[in-house]
Amino acid sequence: MNSTRKSPRTLRPGTVVTVQMKGLFKIAHHFALVTDKTGDDGLPVVVANAIETGGPAEVRWSDFVQGREYRAFYPSALPPQTVLYNAYAMFGTRYNLLRWNCEHFANTAHGRPGRSDQVRGGLALAALMGGMLLAAAR
Repeated sequence: MNSTRKSPRTLRPGTVVTVQMKGLFKIAHHFALVTDKTGDDGLPVVVANAIETGGPAEVRWSDFVQGREYRAFYPSALPPQTVLYNAYAMFGTRYNLLRWNCEHFANTAHGRPGRSDQVRGGLALAALMGGMLLAAAR
């Protein structure tokens, strides 16, 4: 999984792009997939699964990145057409923070297990903190 800082115009379709989330969740990242379409901003259109859209949807590059630094990588050997076919086939599914978020979506489009390491890490941390609080209360 190579990380790049290429110009968005040079990213091949199917590339996963992540940006650090704003606000309370700055430790989390938002995931999207580069498409083969160009938006009215002259940059690639991405597809992302977000709470704002209720599920997977096309988003302008500038609306997704919002001036933040991004990381780009291609995590599978699937051809770009297959990744995009998979992504668009999931339109109509409903966003769910724990079971179907942007990271689940990007992994599934690439033929990988539909999981979110961010959710898994967050749940593990919450369980650890809960256990420590219980132990301290005794």
